[in-house]
Formats: sequence, structure tokens, C-alpha cells
Amino acid sequence: KHFKNIYLIRNEIQVAIYSFDDGGKFEPDYVLILERKREGMKNIYINLFVEPKGEHLLKKDAWKQTFLLQLKENSIPVVKFADDNEYRIWGTPFYNESVTKAEFTEYFNNLTTEACK
Repeated sequence: KHFKNIYLIRNEIQVAIYSFDDGGKFEPDYVLILERKREGMKNIYINLFVEPKGEHLLKKDAWKQTFLLQLKENSIPVVKFADDNEYRIWGTPFYNESVTKAEFTEYFNNLTTEACK
């Protein structure tokens, strides 16, 4: 209800991001793009990296979740075109139906609420 356009893209080795800590390469499974148009204000475009994760990989790939959660504070979107929009690059906690669903849902809801301010 808050976004004009929503695009969920399955990332098949097209987008790679690199850890702030050690440069480790990571290809998140999904990129969710949210577009919010605001009258009289800059439009907001949010690129949100989402990673479903099997329970058996939650600990092994914990560095990826740490990195995803660092994106909100540390990423700097590069705008190549002159426009009057606002861009944000964020990540989410891992999504796992039985272990992290509640944490993921709360985090996602907080992010989208923040984007609507």
C-alpha cells in the first residue's frame, strides 16, 4: 500500500556484492526493488537484498547476514543520472521459515515503515 511499483528479481549470478570487512563476494538470491512516489518530494527507490537460507547454512553463512545488515548504514548509492530521487541500498536478515521468519518480518516491516516517513 506504500509503494507504487514493486519488483522482485531472482539473482542468477548477475549481481554480486562484496563484504565491507574482507571483500568476500556474495550473490544474494533476490533483489527487491521498491519505488515510492511522493508528491512534492523526491521519489524513493530502495534496492533490498534478500537471502533465503536453509537451516543447515545459517551458521556457515553468518558473515553474509552480517554484511547484509551493514548495508543500511554503510552503503553509498552511486547515482549516474541527474535526477531528483533518493536511492537506498539495504539488506535483510536471512529468511528461514522455521528459524528466522519472525525476525525477518519485523526487520522488513521496520524498513518499509522507515521508507514511508
